[in-house]
Amino acid sequence: MIIDYSPHKAQRVIHRALKPYLSSKIVMAICGRQFGKTEIAIQEIVKRAIEQPGARIWYVAPTKDQAYRIAWRRMLQVVPKSEIRKKREDLHYIELFNDSLIEFYGTQDPYFLLGTTLHFVVFDEFPAVRFSVWVDTVRPMLLRFHGDAFFIGTVPDPKETPITIKFLDMYEQGLRQRGAGEIESFNFSSFENPYLPKEGIRKQIKDLERSGRAKDAKRLYYGKYTREYGLVFPKFNYDRHTVEPFEVPRDWTRAMATDPHPQKPIYALWAALDARGDIWFYREKEFTLPEGRPQTVQEAAFEILVIENEAKERILDRRLDPTFAKVKQAIIGQKSVKDLFRDNGVLFRDADRAFLPFFNQMTDRLVDLPDPTVHIFRTCPGFIRQMENWMWEPWASPRARADKGVKNKPKAVDDDYLDCAKYIMNANLRQIDLGEIRDFHNTLIKRWENRQYL
Repeated sequence: MIIDYSPHKAQRVIHRALKPYLSSKIVMAICGRQFGKTEIAIQEIVKRAIEQPGARIWYVAPTKDQAYRIAWRRMLQVVPKSEIRKKREDLHYIELFNDSLIEFYGTQDPYFLLGTTLHFVVFDEFPAVRFSVWVDTVRPMLLRFHGDAFFIGTVPDPKETPITIKFLDMYEQGLRQRGAGEIESFNFSSFENPYLPKEGIRKQIKDLERSGRAKDAKRLYYGKYTREYGLVFPKFNYDRHTVEPFEVPRDWTRAMATDPHPQKPIYALWAALDARGDIWFYREKEFTLPEGRPQTVQEAAFEILVIENEAKERILDRRLDPTFAKVKQAIIGQKSVKDLFRDNGVLFRDADRAFLPFFNQMTDRLVDLPDPTVHIFRTCPGFIRQMENWMWEPWASPRARADKGVKNKPKAVDDDYLDCAKYIMNANLRQIDLGEIRDFHNTLIKRWENRQYL
């Protein structure tokens, strides 16, 4: 390659996969820390820029500062000074005498809106890049010259960095195709780099394992993403989003939702909206008897009324899965679940089952600054567990993906409390001042007594 670069064995495998130039190659590599993937990218960029006069090449990272910090200085060490016509550190580009141009960008740069053509692009830390940057902006720029793309990355902490599921779907596709398709993917561990001290790597892995962070060891040093990568709510954090229970103020607006099922227990979730608009999920309930038998609708309705009466609660809004609201109970009076609840004193309205409004609102509330605006009492362990473990459907088998299409959907497994939360949040609750309602009610009574009907 350039200067005194001597690629190790695993690096040479990736370099071979990137040939020939300008063949619309898509190569993806997720590797352990210090494997040398950035060095592969830099060497490929410089070699192509020198050998292809007039080439335009981008090095892209999640932010421009990150691209600069990772690659700029090393790039200047690799490019022979005799080849450089101009370099602008403030604008982050290197221009060669043969008119080739190497540019550094972050995915949020407005420059992506400019129409241009590209010969080669490198996406660094691609699992954290927005998929639209690739599909809508960069990939069309490669068409004219059959340009190539090289995606590199380690496995970031999915609880700190939102993961782009579609990129990882591409990566998995490349692994399955084993070089026979349009995408070729590679996974190498840190141990593949012969220049790293193996004992040092093993010590750090053991330290992580001893502290209960075996998954972090896999992602950092083996480049293995775990099930955490498919989380629907990777930003959910137990310490940040859960609270010790307290007595919910009586003037907060309260709602509850239930998720019945003909073959499973009924689940219910209660929430309250405070004056600031924060949502507090404060109670969960699985309606199962001690011997393990799911309670009937009548038994569940009775228990709901008992729980709420003992707590002296006034529930403003109740929501029920509209699908099972209409299901007839063949054994019990040919009535729907909704009708049975109504006959037993609990009135429900049909819920809105739309996933995206719920997903967007929950995601926004989890990351609201300076503080989140969704909170869960720690006496709701089932709901907390489901928030921590809910996964996207694309992480199922390839056959399941083919059956269900490419649209991202959450897995319909262990999601009963999540469905209840969806029904509550999609109801778009508003804070109600009970004092104002009482005053208005008293005013109407007085007007009626004084025969002021209009």
